[in-house]
Amino acid sequence: MNQKFKVCAVMVCFYPDIKELASNIMSIVKQVDKLIIVDNSEKPVNSNLLPGTQDENKIQWIFLKGNLGIGAAQNVGIKLAIEENYDSILLLDQDSNPPADLVSSLVAGVEFLLDQGIKIACLGPDIFNKNTNETYKPLINKGIQLHEDFIEKDVLIASGKLILANAVKDIGMMDESLFIDLVDFEWCWRAKKHGYRVFSSKRARMGHMVGQKNVKVLKLYTLLIPSPIRHYYQFRNTLFLLKRSYVPNYWKIKSLVERSIEFFLYPLFVSPRLKRFRFIVSGIIDGLFNKKGKFTNG
Repeated sequence: MNQKFKVCAVMVCFYPDIKELASNIMSIVKQVDKLIIVDNSEKPVNSNLLPGTQDENKIQWIFLKGNLGIGAAQNVGIKLAIEENYDSILLLDQDSNPPADLVSSLVAGVEFLLDQGIKIACLGPDIFNKNTNETYKPLINKGIQLHEDFIEKDVLIASGKLILANAVKDIGMMDESLFIDLVDFEWCWRAKKHGYRVFSSKRARMGHMVGQKNVKVLKLYTLLIPSPIRHYYQFRNTLFLLKRSYVPNYWKIKSLVERSIEFFLYPLFVSPRLKRFRFIVSGIIDGLFNKKGKFTNG
């Protein structure tokens, strides 16, 4: 690729939809210098089932032989990319649909921001719901428009985010102790603690799905519906991050309000109710007792 930055994409898989995975691989492999696919599944994806996606010179599969969590899986790919002297790393989820111009738009944006003397940690696309085409619009953290094309943010979701290798060397790797949920937010807040800045690009848009589906409860409150076990990590990791000084106070207040509402709404309105309630309670207990890593019944 004829560009200033050598880009390595790191895609994390966990029992993916094979057809969608193949489409996303074919889309992104054309745009980057290398694609590292880190498979978190206990039973690895059979790459032979992905016709048309194989390019031995550009794709490297890494099978972790078990679910080590999103942070650990991302770190495997990031560490390898840095060791191989890539200048930037594009993080991707298996179910995000990267457009054909994603990398070129992000690289051009990074070059522009660096030329302005900005200490940038990462640049991500506008994210929209791939099922409804609606842009996700947060109530807070709307960001500050720096330029007609760029909005400075406090946080970005991981998928689609182009992070600079030199920034990672200062900021550190993803926090593996969180396992999943809020790993991406925590890294962005830590980046800001180190004097780096985080941006989204209005020129790059990418389809993604936050949660398995969205439902509106009592016509007032929209719930993002995750798998039941995700409640454990959401509640537990919120408690972890409440204790960290570099996490902004507005987020702490917002999250306390949201988790308090969700504590009642999920068990009352979303099946399987009892299972969700048990994961929520377990997450609160382990958060209070500082139990990190992967959920265990013990």
